[in-house]
Amino acid sequence: MNTWLTQHSQARQLVISRLRENLFGNLFIAFTIAVSLALPIIMYLALTSFSGLVGSIKNDSHMSLFLTTDATPTMADSIHNTLATHAAIKKFQFISKEAALKQLANDSQNENIIQTLDKNPLPDAFFIEPTDLESAAINQLKTDLSQLDGVEAIQIDHAWLKRLNYLLALGGNALWVLAMLLGFAIFAVIGNTIRMQILTQQQEIEVSQLIGATHSFIRRPFLYSGAIYGLAGALLALAIASCVILLFNLSIVSLATEYQADFSLRLPNFATLFVTCLSAILLGVVSAYITVSKSLFKSIN
Repeated sequence: MNTWLTQHSQARQLVISRLRENLFGNLFIAFTIAVSLALPIIMYLALTSFSGLVGSIKNDSHMSLFLTTDATPTMADSIHNTLATHAAIKKFQFISKEAALKQLANDSQNENIIQTLDKNPLPDAFFIEPTDLESAAINQLKTDLSQLDGVEAIQIDHAWLKRLNYLLALGGNALWVLAMLLGFAIFAVIGNTIRMQILTQQQEIEVSQLIGATHSFIRRPFLYSGAIYGLAGALLALAIASCVILLFNLSIVSLATEYQADFSLRLPNFATLFVTCLSAILLGVVSAYITVSKSLFKSIN
């Protein structure tokens, strides 16, 4: 056990010393990896931010049920009782036509219009929050409520939300495609870097093989190099993504304030940090392993 730990410690020290010898070149490689990783990170954070916004919109979504202008109080009471016992309705609120007209009159821009009216043209209305916001459940609820006596119209502002969900799903698929393509690019960058290191140290590798060094012993420093490249690239990518999101939020927060909304893009959290670093390290290690194994196989032949 102590021998195994010593070998790994020596391999790490050897890799760190070699990386320091060409610090600028290695930082450039790490920065190249970081740019490739930063793009899917930014896209992921944007999608999760908008998904959270859609979730809050869903929670605040309502169905509007308008009664006929000649609906009697008895009809309104009957509809009220039906809504109170309907399993698909979470909660609802009744707004009388008098209250609606009073609310409309409170706006000074509508004062002249209100004065020209002979009678109240507004209907009584129920604002309903459904229990289930899926399209099938919403349509079924609309069908049930439209059959009630005294109901004039039912308004559902749900189509745009459905389209937005489709766009978010499309964005999620695009994120996976982008992540795989850029992951392959990172794989190629690290593999090519390790291959150049192998060519530079070819004589040292051959001498090690002559004195009986195992493939694991020869491969170990390159695996650490791949892991360090991946980790360095991941940390730089998270820093780049954080800076870009902070820059975007300066404009987004100002825009959201104009619409009296509280929205901003999310910064990377611990889960994003962990997954990004782990994925980059695995890419680096696998790329280095395949590259070194191919080189050792060729040297044997």
